Amino acid sequence: MNKKVISRCILLLLLALMTIAVQGQQLHTIIFADTNDRSIGKSVLQDYYSISVEASTIASAIGMQLKSYYFKGDQCSNANLRKVLNQLRTETDDVILFYYTGHGTRSQADVSEFPQMCLGSNRDNDFYPLEKVLQQLNEQPARLKIVIGDCCNNVVNGVTPKDYQTRSATVLTKGPVDVYNNLFANNRGFMIASGSTKGETSVGWSQGGAFTLSLLSVLKHYATSGLSATWDYVMADTRATTFEYAKHTPVYSVNIREVETATAAPQYQEPQNTAVDDGSEDIEKITILTAIGNENVPIETRVKIQDKALKALFSNPNVKVEVVGSNGMTIVATEKASDFVLRLCTTHNLVNLVEVDKTEDNRGRYTYLKVHEIYKR
Repeated sequence: MNKKVISRCILLLLLALMTIAVQGQQLHTIIFADTNDRSIGKSVLQDYYSISVEASTIASAIGMQLKSYYFKGDQCSNANLRKVLNQLRTETDDVILFYYTGHGTRSQADVSEFPQMCLGSNRDNDFYPLEKVLQQLNEQPARLKIVIGDCCNNVVNGVTPKDYQTRSATVLTKGPVDVYNNLFANNRGFMIASGSTKGETSVGWSQGGAFTLSLLSVLKHYATSGLSATWDYVMADTRATTFEYAKHTPVYSVNIREVETATAAPQYQEPQNTAVDDGSEDIEKITILTAIGNENVPIETRVKIQDKALKALFSNPNVKVEVVGSNGMTIVATEKASDFVLRLCTTHNLVNLVEVDKTEDNRGRYTYLKVHEIYKR
């Protein structure tokens, strides 16, 4: 990306951080999705989009910076899982959300209640226990770890037991914000869950996996009904909903307590001029687009950088931009890049843009972009 353009945008970006994120607190979201599988790939892709949008909604609601590690298709592999777990670095006030959707299985000799993830492979050596992910994440200083697997948990001949030892447009109203804060911002500990108990298979439909759909619908119910949310309540309702619709029973373990002393959110500080160029090449394109849509920055300032940002971020003004709903799939609008950026310059109440899908040219500019928009009311 053109560094001069990013340097011009960085002050705007820093101003936008007043509402986009709380400095120093990150929601690390790790998603592995076996979208290549012919039998379940369509359902898994829907889960992938739904969870990626939900993660951005959560981050926006609780004022944390989303840091994403997303792997689908050929990237959903044992090697990439080991790499991201070994290289993950978190701070004491961070939150980790791990989600897997794809095939799962177990050995007759497995002692864990939770399945092994197949991770796009049919080789036993590539399978990875869901509970081992939690064990590795528990070595991180992050205060809260959520591990979810939407996959089967049935015994298959030839699968061996594994070593579990580790080696060190969404609109945000007060209801959803309170619910997400209760679940993510005010807790410490861990939760692990998978879509079916030992010996069961998990159901997936074209609109997504039964377990994932049930979990998202329960979260939405709590968010819109103003109910008091805890992970015990959410998972109990998710288990009942999954069984009602798909006749398999999720298994979960919750070990979470409320943070005793709430940490005050860091106050925004005016950016220093000396920081304008620091790390400018590392700013993600979607972050700059979100900043352009931040109404805390005067419209005239946003319009002034409109053409430069368009040239730096898109391969040409006619690049197709698709805007999708909260499921990450339903297209609600299609625009040219030039119209999309222009609309961002004058939009109101935008909190975040979610980069759902994209293609890029050899200079790292968008040749196609699919986004979901998150607004506040």
